[in-house]
Amino acid sequence: FRRVLFRSRDAGSGIDVGCQTGTLTDAMAAMTRIPNWTGIDPAISEPYVSAAGSELHPGYANAIPFPDESFDVALFANVYEHVLPETRSASLKEIRRVLIPGGVVVGQLPNPYFPIESHSRLPFMGWLPVSLQKRYWKLAPVTWEHDFYVVTIRHLLRTATAVGLETVHVANFNYPLEVIPKSVRFAARMLERPMQRFPWAWQFALRRPP
Repeated sequence: FRRVLFRSRDAGSGIDVGCQTGTLTDAMAAMTRIPNWTGIDPAISEPYVSAAGSELHPGYANAIPFPDESFDVALFANVYEHVLPETRSASLKEIRRVLIPGGVVVGQLPNPYFPIESHSRLPFMGWLPVSLQKRYWKLAPVTWEHDFYVVTIRHLLRTATAVGLETVHVANFNYPLEVIPKSVRFAARMLERPMQRFPWAWQFALRRPP
């Protein structure tokens, strides 16, 4: 993300779309040249300030509560797969609206067909029809409910192009071995080469044309 985002030293503001409690929002402020970060999330009921000073607001990706051309950068990480199908185009269009001309969107999208599905932690969850996914979910070792849709990077890029965003960068993403639990690291080593073609997730950068 950093290499794509910060070629411009003039970027002054960013918005984290789907910020949850602002942990990643604060991390972006700490790790990048962009000093001012704002977050929005539908789970937020009232505006408040995060632990590191980022302003967090209630808001949906398809109804961002800021004027046109408010931000240099938008972060859209592990959020697109949670957006309702009928609001996907509107969400990307809305992100484009709040970006300045030449502003960029960076994000990450989990691969729904990865053998261990990232939201449920269950094998092959993303390969099933939704009706079976919801039944299978009862076996998931997680506390949250089923709330994701099966979408791929190809779909995201096609939708982004349709609303006027240009593709700048796409890359496969897999966690490095050192952050994988030692108990399953042997399996990660065995799968390292196949995962170069069939990754855990994709990272992307899009741009609003100047």
